[in-house]
Parts: sequence; structure tokens; C-alpha cells
Amino acid sequence: MKLFQYDHCPFCVRADMVAKYKQVNFESVYLLNDDADSCIDRVGKKMVPILEIDGQSIGESLDIAHKLDELGKTDQVIAEGGDSDRFTQPLMTENRAIFSLLFPRSVQMGLPEFATQSAIEFYRVNKEAMIECSFEQALENTAEHKSRVEEVLSDLPELVKPSDRGGLLSWDDVMIFPMLRNLTMVKDIQMPAQVVDYINEVAALTKVELYTDRAI
Repeated sequence: MKLFQYDHCPFCVRADMVAKYKQVNFESVYLLNDDADSCIDRVGKKMVPILEIDGQSIGESLDIAHKLDELGKTDQVIAEGGDSDRFTQPLMTENRAIFSLLFPRSVQMGLPEFATQSAIEFYRVNKEAMIECSFEQALENTAEHKSRVEEVLSDLPELVKPSDRGGLLSWDDVMIFPMLRNLTMVKDIQMPAQVVDYINEVAALTKVELYTDRAI
């Protein structure tokens, strides 16, 4: 069983965290960001994550997560969700500020999907079009973008941590954590204590690495 992914991709993190939490035996394969053929050959378009199992490929993150839930240890229960929009929607209102912080930093993290210059340039061209400025300009405006994101973080409702539910991961965590985890790329970003505690708990439970030690 292989899970094709990028390290920085929040959709990939959904699958990765479920696989590790459920203790599924899988091989993680990190594709180069400009390797479209490996995706198209499996699911017909450039997208990750992709789960390859028994000669078949699954290409939607939540479909993959639910499949991994079925395959994993039955005593590693994932609690029901249904409340994630209260946390993800406010963050999504500041997508441009978040993307302006994350996109130029992603290529400086030493991640496997950016191991070649061509992979970096492919990503840069696509993401600069999304944020409508160069990576250099986005970095110059870090203070402005941080301020907008920090305001949203400070207003988030109280997050339910795994320790609040007996150490269980929830489907809400699968939606919320990947978005917050990527913000650990940003050096000195101010997060409320409850957000920091939540990120650290879910990361430890799912064995997903944070970017705190190499934040830019």
C-alpha cells in the first residue's frame, strides 16, 4: 500500500494523520511538485494524495482517510465530527493572507516535493498567480499578512483537544489540524495558547511533524 503525497499539502496531511493514528502499514511516497505524470497515470489528473492499494488508486483526501480508517486498528477509534466549519471557515476568509505567508515559505523548508529547481519553479508560477504577487513581495508584506491571520486565530472558538475526549482523534481534527499545522512555518506568529496546545496534541497523537524548528 502506497500513499503518494506532498509534505506541505493539507489534503495530504488528512490522509497521513489518519494512516498513522490508525497504525496502518503503508509506504509514503513524496512526489516532486512538477511530476504530473505519476498522478495522471493513477487518477487521471494532477492531484494528491493518492492511495494505491490492491492495484487500485483512490484520489480524494477524505475518501482515502475513510478507507484508511477501515483498514486500521479497530481500537484506534476516530470520534465523530460535524463541527469543523466553525474553525475552518474563519480561517478561509483570510486565505490570501495565509497563502501569502505559506507559499513562499514552503519552498524553503527543504521538503521532498521541492527537491529540484524545476519543481520549485513549477510551484512558484502557479502559486504566484494565486496570490497575485511574487514570493518576494509576499515575504516583504509578512507583517501585514501575519496581523490578519493572528486576528482570526485569536477569535477562534475553543478547540476540543484529543485529551478532552479521552485521547481520541476526531473527524473534526482531520479537517482543522492540517490548516493550523502549516502556519507553524511562520516564525514568531502569535497563536493563542489553546491553539498551540491543540496543534501540539494532535501532532503528537498522529505523529505528524510540525515546522516550528525551521520556521521562517
